[in-house]
Amino acid sequence: MAKKRVTKYTLRRRRAVAVLILLLLIIIIAVIANACSDDKKVSKGKAKNESSTSQTTTTTKPSQQNIIINTTTTAANMLNQNTTTTTTAAEKGDVESISLTFYAANIKVGDKKMPIVTMSPSNAKDKSEIWESSNTVIATVDVKGNILGVSPGTCYITVKSKSNPDVYAEVKVTVVANEEDAEPTPTSSDASQPTYVKGVLIANKSYALPKDYNPGLDPTTKSQFELLSADAKKEGLDIHLSSGFRSYDYQKRIYNNYVNAYGQSTADTFSARPGHSEHQTGLAIDVNSIDDSFAATPESAWLASNAHRYGFIIRYPKGKEHITGYKYESWHIRYLGVDTATAVYNSGLTLEEYLGIDSKYSN
Repeated sequence: MAKKRVTKYTLRRRRAVAVLILLLLIIIIAVIANACSDDKKVSKGKAKNESSTSQTTTTTKPSQQNIIINTTTTAANMLNQNTTTTTTAAEKGDVESISLTFYAANIKVGDKKMPIVTMSPSNAKDKSEIWESSNTVIATVDVKGNILGVSPGTCYITVKSKSNPDVYAEVKVTVVANEEDAEPTPTSSDASQPTYVKGVLIANKSYALPKDYNPGLDPTTKSQFELLSADAKKEGLDIHLSSGFRSYDYQKRIYNNYVNAYGQSTADTFSARPGHSEHQTGLAIDVNSIDDSFAATPESAWLASNAHRYGFIIRYPKGKEHITGYKYESWHIRYLGVDTATAVYNSGLTLEEYLGIDSKYSN
């Protein structure tokens, strides 16, 4: 019997089917093998956990009586621990707050004042106080809280808890000059001698200079201003002298012109009568524009913050018109020397307040 001949097409199809079957078998075998491997891992894990649990149970398993004892002991320990924490906080006795009988005080130079301190809670064990002054040049304070006025100015006196320094209270202290320290006040432009109060030459509405007082611009004032101007220039600022010394007669002409233009009442708010001008002392300087526009310049801001470093103060500050007798003049500076100018600057007071004098015309 003759064999049936297989065509090439049929042979290729059979081979393709065989390959597909083979690939399918390989995939099935791989899936089965992977599943078996996972089962072994799970079994090993369970066995390991069971072994560990069994070992722990065997090693540490206490009797029922021990369980009761241990539970009771643990509860007692927890109770003791909480009690200890509470006891420690109570034993520490930190001060939580401080109150004072007053938080601001005005005292004269040489006078004393002491606030009464209350620390809370009342059962705090350590109520020791620590007293400090922000500026001992203005006021000092002793360990008991006695505040002593030293020189005119404003500072802060602070009391802290020694056991808890984060808790504190403070008193704003303003020290004013004792009126008994002020020298007699000339009220006439016919003064025979310049007037000094605590070593400071005064020329204001209450204190006059002699007509023939004619020192010119003080050399030290000039040199210190030149230093000030040079340092300002290093910061890109232009501060220059526009008006310095003025004689009695020159001030008289200026004042009379203002009176004619604005009337005496208005003129007195921004121009000094002859004999009462600081410019006649040779210690005052007007800078730059000499008008209200100067206050809005960087030069004005720098001058206000740095003038004292060179011995000058802004003589007529803003908001103090009722004390100085003159409107705010950001351009008018007065030389006092570095130490005195710095003390006045730090005090936040006008020269009148610092020295305990006034500035008022007698008529």
